[in-house]
Amino acid sequence: MTSMTSMNHFTIFPLRIARAPRARWRAAAGPSALCLAALVLAGVNGPLLRAADDAPAQPPRPQKSVEKTPKTPAAKQPTPQGATTPMPSPADNAPAADDLPKTLAEWRQRLTPEQFEITRMKGTERAFTGKYWNTKTPGTYKCICCGEPLFASGEKFDSGCGWPSFSLPIDGVRGKTVTEQPDFTAFMQRTEVNCRKCGAHLGHVFNDGPPPTGLRYCINSASIQLEPKGEAEAKPAGK
Repeated sequence: MTSMTSMNHFTIFPLRIARAPRARWRAAAGPSALCLAALVLAGVNGPLLRAADDAPAQPPRPQKSVEKTPKTPAAKQPTPQGATTPMPSPADNAPAADDLPKTLAEWRQRLTPEQFEITRMKGTERAFTGKYWNTKTPGTYKCICCGEPLFASGEKFDSGCGWPSFSLPIDGVRGKTVTEQPDFTAFMQRTEVNCRKCGAHLGHVFNDGPPPTGLRYCINSASIQLEPKGEAEAKPAGK
């Protein structure tokens, strides 16, 4: 008996020690404290939850449709009676700028060695050796590279310098069809002239020409090509 009682005492005693903290917590908190906390939470969250549930759902906003107005093609204006269609100019028969060579290698294939050296490398032919230095044939002088009309034979004069000389470009305006830019090569200051359409080097312009312009366009024969007046008139329009 004694030994069994002692054994039960030692067996129950640890259970009492383990349950003692939980019992003290329940005694300290009590049912009133737990109920009060539950009521507080229900009173705070309850209205919020009910307000969220009772709020009416917002209908989706309708999207505005943008109507595209079809484009109406512009009506062509009628041609007045008696009006004539302008005939193409000689420059219209020349190759378009997009059809011209873009590299020096392509220009070399298109031109003769002398033409390439003068027009693309800004060379100069020897005096009194060019094809047109002493030509008197009426006609139009065109660019050898692109066919752009540059000078008229009526503006050509004998300057005695050994190169074809003209007092004015074919359009009668300085710096338009035949462009100008400063040239400081050969240890001197000169004014270089080029073809507006393809940029070919033509020669130089000086202020020692005859009146009324006082200009002398000194041009390399290898940079131009003469179209005689009779040949130009014999060509059909548009060809």
